[in-house]
Amino acid sequence: MKTILSVIDWYLPGYRAGGTLKAFANQVAQLEGNFRFRIITRDTDYCETIPYPEVKSDDWNQIAPNADAFYISAGKLSVSEMARLFKTTSFDAVYIHGIYSFYFSVLPVILAKRKKSGRIVVTAHGMLGQHALDVKSAKKRIFLKIARLSGLYKNVIFHAANEAEAADILNATGKHSKVMIAEELPMKIELEPWTAKEKQADELNIVSVARISPEKNTLFALEVLSQCHKGKINYDIYGPVYDQDYWNKCLNLIENMPANVKVNYKGSIPGHQVLSILKSSQLMFMPTTGENFGHTILESFMAATPVLISDKTPWILPAEKKSGWALPLDNKEEFVNIIERLLEMNSEDYNHFSLGARQKAADFMADQSVLKQNIKLFQDE
Repeated sequence: MKTILSVIDWYLPGYRAGGTLKAFANQVAQLEGNFRFRIITRDTDYCETIPYPEVKSDDWNQIAPNADAFYISAGKLSVSEMARLFKTTSFDAVYIHGIYSFYFSVLPVILAKRKKSGRIVVTAHGMLGQHALDVKSAKKRIFLKIARLSGLYKNVIFHAANEAEAADILNATGKHSKVMIAEELPMKIELEPWTAKEKQADELNIVSVARISPEKNTLFALEVLSQCHKGKINYDIYGPVYDQDYWNKCLNLIENMPANVKVNYKGSIPGHQVLSILKSSQLMFMPTTGENFGHTILESFMAATPVLISDKTPWILPAEKKSGWALPLDNKEEFVNIIERLLEMNSEDYNHFSLGARQKAADFMADQSVLKQNIKLFQDE
């Protein structure tokens, strides 16, 4: 069985890094029996300084039947230590997560090439999309220019989650870059049987599970809700604050919400709690400015909870399937209309959408072609 050396800033048991971490954890679980992973990662979660109590820092830990992880401490993190790990670890291919992190994205490409590692796969996790490049754009564009001129990504394979991300990668790194498309994998679980949900007319429980940042468009969601003056709306926000100045703007709007809208900030939650939180809600609201996949969207379908998202994701939501709505961000009024329409629904009307969301998840999870795409990423040509 081939061994894949993978380098990622944050991994399990962490959860604050969101979709990047989820995507890889799902991939490791789904590829059990096909590949073994050796993972180099930090011994702290995203935005945390206290090491995980359940792992041994600066050593290898078996964390899954097909995965071992080396949790490197802040005091040990250095060029020499990363070079030592690459030199002393046996592997058949390298899988690098992200673009801009020096120790976990840039340096591993250099070390893999120095060791003549063979197959080197870099997954951008949406970081080369226009919506992501617009954040701290000057620094990112300077880095990408240097990467092109230095040939950093020469003979490297980029992993894209879909055609749109493949186009973004080629645009950012050069038309001669090699890109392979493999859609992101769902959690390795069995879907629970669908059961009807209770929904009172003129009441709506809404949730979002995402970091607080301009890319996730939390402020837009709050602006939409500030225009909803009917019924009783409860909006629970889960996720780490990524941008404090941005969150301050959100807090200002929360303080001035209409009396019928209650907003609650719940902080970050471990990944294993997300499904139950989504299941207890009636709508997942995330008007993101761009996603290469959107794991919370899929998890909402798995929880039989319809979604209200932007049209800046790969998810296509035909009206007749009743799984949710994907709307253009330049039409805020339509977002308001959908929420007010949901408000009016009773259990009988609402459950057509709950069942449609559950079916969306079942259809996606039954597609074995996605697993085959991910296996092909690491196979010799």
